[in-house]
Amino acid sequence: MYKGELMNGRDQTKETYQVRRLTREDLNVILEVQQVVLDTLENKEHLQPLSEEEFKAILRGDGLILGVFVKGSLTAFRALWFPGDDEENLGRDLGLSPSEQRKVVHQEISIVHPDYRGNGLQKRLAALVMRELAERTSEYEYVCCTVHPFNIPSLKDKLAQGMRIVKLKEKYAGHLRYILLKKLSVEMMVDNDTKKIVPLDDIVEQNRLLNEGNYGTELVESIEQGGRQSIAFAKGQV
Repeated sequence: MYKGELMNGRDQTKETYQVRRLTREDLNVILEVQQVVLDTLENKEHLQPLSEEEFKAILRGDGLILGVFVKGSLTAFRALWFPGDDEENLGRDLGLSPSEQRKVVHQEISIVHPDYRGNGLQKRLAALVMRELAERTSEYEYVCCTVHPFNIPSLKDKLAQGMRIVKLKEKYAGHLRYILLKKLSVEMMVDNDTKKIVPLDDIVEQNRLLNEGNYGTELVESIEQGGRQSIAFAKGQV
């Protein structure tokens, strides 16, 4: 489907990769690669893994997964899920009507094998999986996802796609998560004159701004504060 080159971080060699849509026959290797990545995480809370049943549902047609293969081995993948009337539909958290909830697509897990990090595979797969969605159907309007507030790579990935932080709440049995949103038909506008910079760990102030109609728009690194990470918020309109 798609081809390119990347660097193997283990031995610093260039390798050719191919990208294709994954099927039910790929389930076992999907689970294996997800576990490899989970085993490398210092803080397991930063990533919400998908269960075997969740992967099966996506592979049956309730979503789609694109995978990156090097020498026939799966090295990265990215999943979308079409939640429909499922109670986990993030449209419920955002107050969408039942009919609008059916237009929601979730950006689910994005996994890159440790040997191939640093190649921008998350970004490449994000563009490819959204292109695949657009070619498949036009029935979806809202792209939603959740991100742990301190999962910096995932947060950068989502914000770079034009997604906005619209809510901060406990999900998945009490774990704090940002809920991010992007509309496919129109740009979610913000008033940059109202921009406020809030430290990443100031959850109280972030919640206050979100409740007052602000969106989180970008990750900011303060050189003056030793590289401390912050989020830029601004008044927004869906």
